[in-house]
Amino acid sequence: MESTPAPPLLTPHKMGQFDLSHRVVLAPLTRQRSYGNVPQPHAGVYYAQRATKGGLLIAEATGVSDTAQGYKDAPGVWTEEQIDAWKPVVDAVHANGALFFCQIWHAGRVSNYSNGSPTFS
Repeated sequence: MESTPAPPLLTPHKMGQFDLSHRVVLAPLTRQRSYGNVPQPHAGVYYAQRATKGGLLIAEATGVSDTAQGYKDAPGVWTEEQIDAWKPVVDAVHANGALFFCQIWHAGRVSNYSNGSPTFS
């Protein structure tokens, strides 16, 4: 009896220096759950639930400055508080054996201070 080949999505893939166990990727989405642009503890649970050994997750659009934000409550990486809040999220994903990339962004002409910092109005 012949064995059925694995569907292409479930086959390993070499992506540059990274070895993925499959080709299913969590694409970045804007979740708007990072109050004050600081990732919250529930983000670690969310991403860890979707992490698989050898899998790839791409974080939601993460602003590089308070003027980069296009959406209220999107996460950022421009303060120590934000960076420190990302660390347990990344650790949770890595604990499940997955890779985690941060999608950094600047929202361009739609960005404004009111989306990126609670100190501006």
